[in-house]
Amino acid sequence: MNIDNDIAVFVAAIGAKEPSPSSENYAKWKAIFKRSNYFILNKKFTIVKISRSKKPFWGVGKDFVDLFNSLDDYYLVLLISSSEGWVFTKSEVNAHIGSKRWKFREADNNYKINYPLPDGNSFFSPRGCLKRLGLSGSSATT
Repeated sequence: MNIDNDIAVFVAAIGAKEPSPSSENYAKWKAIFKRSNYFILNKKFTIVKISRSKKPFWGVGKDFVDLFNSLDDYYLVLLISSSEGWVFTKSEVNAHIGSKRWKFREADNNYKINYPLPDGNSFFSPRGCLKRLGLSGSSATT
């Protein structure tokens, strides 16, 4: 799987990793996720998306949200560069979907996430992202 360079820089900076090839779930993970936007951080799945538009927007597949909602918790990171963006927990993702701030588009089965996003979820460095999640760079585990 190819990974966007800015995503690779960000993921390395926060210490997130792809599941280990020796993991029993690795083959399933590779079959489900065709793009390199899915990682493990602090033993939780982490979805990382990047927008290249002047007015940022992102799409997140409903099937993936449903899958991750069946897990204990996960993070969604929406980047505008290799160091800046917004981060959301499972409960925050579901609150935005439930309130219809993130609208569902049936035609492509995606939730559409448009700028502006809440300041309380923004960060300006990988360290800031970890801080928003209550993690320090040294205590985050993969």
